[in-house]
Amino acid sequence: MTANYKLDAMLELRKFLWEELKSAGLFVDTDYYSDNVGLEIVPIIPVQQAAELNQFLSGKTHIVYDKIGMSYEDLWAICCEQVLFTIYSTDVSEINALRNFMIDQFRRMDESARDVNRWSGLSNKFKFHSIFVADISPTSPSEEIQGFFSADVILEVKYSRMADVNGRFL
Repeated sequence: MTANYKLDAMLELRKFLWEELKSAGLFVDTDYYSDNVGLEIVPIIPVQQAAELNQFLSGKTHIVYDKIGMSYEDLWAICCEQVLFTIYSTDVSEINALRNFMIDQFRRMDESARDVNRWSGLSNKFKFHSIFVADISPTSPSEEIQGFFSADVILEVKYSRMADVNGRFL
């Protein structure tokens, strides 16, 4: 059986974060309904799709994410990635709320990973070991999107991907 190389731990983390943000009332999915596609757009978007969604997200709070680093522990089965989440909003208090939520959600290292592992939407191809807030930035006027403020949250994520007896991805 060939591995599904489209699976990615960062995408699993994004799905988990979206569900948690909705549960906390920080995002309302119906606010992001698109008539063009007939469903809600998840406002946590990969960096390469930002330009495509600028018109839809005009004036709306959203998060852009990307991997900014990757390494392996001494044991090659444990991957360590850094994921940058940039929060954009026209309201500084919304940025503060989202940043504080992410800090609260992901500052607990092993416990944060345990929350993700317990989430029913997680692919059975990953096991998270620890997640923690590696860095944050101050809120400032966005250089990318005029009229918005932005702030960064960098998470360091340690995880394993399920593998066969030869160490290849399942």
